[in-house]
Amino acid sequence: MITIINDFFEEDKFEQVVNHVKNNISFTPQWTGDRSKTKDNFYGNRFCLNNDENLLNTFIKQGEKKFNMKINKVHDDCGIDLRNLDRFLPHIDDVGGIKLNMLVMLDGPIGVTTGTVFYTDGELDIHVGFRPNRAVLFPCTYYHCAHQSDIKNLKRYTASIFITEYNL
Repeated sequence: MITIINDFFEEDKFEQVVNHVKNNISFTPQWTGDRSKTKDNFYGNRFCLNNDENLLNTFIKQGEKKFNMKINKVHDDCGIDLRNLDRFLPHIDDVGGIKLNMLVMLDGPIGVTTGTVFYTDGELDIHVGFRPNRAVLFPCTYYHCAHQSDIKNLKRYTASIFITEYNL
């Protein structure tokens, strides 16, 4: 089941988080597929949240509060992504024991075609529009990806918290 929460953070906290993400962390290029460093395999830039325990814990504590759950453990690959929305890259996150993905939309253009899409039976099915301070919780087995936009160099910041152990 896909669960959507608007106003994930209180306004002041959200502004602090976005300011920190945009001004105090360094991103590293990431590649998909065979991980060769080609344009076709470029996924986007990522900051691993293991490098900022306070920021990671901020997302975890707020996720527990907003989704009414106890997050016992997260995967090491939790991160902040800065991505171009130039193509569809459908994928699932069921590696390394990941059970849920908590995707938090941080900064980017508001709209359906800048959000996240989900697939059913290989077909594009559900659109969740991008809105800063929106969080989406979904099972790791759902095929999903950032929505592709025709606008060149359109970027967005999101946080992916990969939950491996939790209690409801």
